[in-house]
Amino acid sequence: MAHHPSFTELPTELPVTLILADTSAEAAWARDDDSVLTEQERNYAKEFDAEAAATWSAGRVVLRHVLGAHLGQDPAAIEIRLDSAGKPRHDECEFSVSRSRRLVLVAVADDPVGLDIEAIPERDVALEAMQLLHERERAELEALPDDDFAAGFVRVWARTEAFLKALSTGLARDPGLDYIGAGPEPNSPHPDVDIHDLEAGIPDGHIAAIAFNR
Repeated sequence: MAHHPSFTELPTELPVTLILADTSAEAAWARDDDSVLTEQERNYAKEFDAEAAATWSAGRVVLRHVLGAHLGQDPAAIEIRLDSAGKPRHDECEFSVSRSRRLVLVAVADDPVGLDIEAIPERDVALEAMQLLHERERAELEALPDDDFAAGFVRVWARTEAFLKALSTGLARDPGLDYIGAGPEPNSPHPDVDIHDLEAGIPDGHIAAIAFNR
């Protein structure tokens, strides 16, 4: 089944389908039409302020449409459950979803997968958040030129979140425990997990990474 025409399938040689939706542009309908959501999902969204609720709901709408196309099922009938770590799952496929502002990125794969997309922040924000990272990563980031620091931080953070999602722990595991690195290629702290930077099709001002738990 074809994906929604407002979604973009990103090119990749990795064993995954990557779907990007911009809910401030072509996929803005996802912020207004929550008809595929369950009552529980709508009630969950109401716990946030209006903008956060619309952003969360739009992400879940996009996810349901992506899974519906992948599985050949009605998006509203997809059963999404949460595992013990709070990660959303489906019994027939592995997936991961990440949101950054109004962008939604979804990965569907055969192996457990973790995905993260982040907007590059102001340097001061990155400098404060850097304290959450592994000490070797902090040292590598401090050695970068000022103009490269914020992007360097986000690259490490996206790699780390993707890795932790692939482990199914998320940020319940301290992101400072594992060294993944700020260099050109990510280092995987786990022998069964591969980590990759994503570049093709990722919008300017954003950085993304993906990890597979084989």
